[in-house]
Amino acid sequence: MKKAKKVNGYSLESLKKVVSALKSAKDKYMSMPIESIKLCISNGNRKIGKAMNVSLPPILSCGNCKECKHFCYDIRACLQYKNVIDARIRNYVILLRDRDLYFSTIDRACSRRKTNKMFRWHVSGDIIDLDYFCRMVEIAKNHPDFIFWTYTKMYNIVNEYCDRYGKESIPVNFSVMFSEWRGVEMVNPYGFGEFRALYENESIPENTYYCPGNCDICKAARRGCIANENTCIYIH
Repeated sequence: MKKAKKVNGYSLESLKKVVSALKSAKDKYMSMPIESIKLCISNGNRKIGKAMNVSLPPILSCGNCKECKHFCYDIRACLQYKNVIDARIRNYVILLRDRDLYFSTIDRACSRRKTNKMFRWHVSGDIIDLDYFCRMVEIAKNHPDFIFWTYTKMYNIVNEYCDRYGKESIPVNFSVMFSEWRGVEMVNPYGFGEFRALYENESIPENTYYCPGNCDICKAARRGCIANENTCIYIH
């Protein structure tokens, strides 16, 4: 049985502090020439392994975070590291000002990648609209040798995509995980894999894979999120 550690939610003051810092950084970059702003594509970290990843700011880009923002791990990163705010906002501003540039930069970065061909969308942030998700799908189609995956609470956007184009139009190398959170209604008619954050007093559900904490492990085993398998982890 996995043991959960107690995690306290952020205070209202902490959330206001982060939002204020994010908005201030956004104002700064919105006034700069866009050619002077560089998209931040990370090459991995201790948790997601050697996967490339791109992120957007918490709260500002998350359309369904009323409940989970109180425990969002990226809020902690924003409180601790100014460079995290800077990187998230640079990406967001490029997206807002030139969406074609945002996605073409990601596409070129994938084309240059020679090894560890994994790409995680949104360590922080979420799908912002249908066009955004369509472009995520197109990049996965452009790079069939990659593994792409994302977690989302924007269920309505993904469901709308499937209503229009069919779930089968999402390539097999792109795993979309519906992120479950207590108090957030999830509608999942197309049977996407579900990722659940557990509170410390909850048990691991039956027939659910427990996240080992490093995506390289799941890549090797073809398990968990990248395999569209119901997965869970304790809030951390």
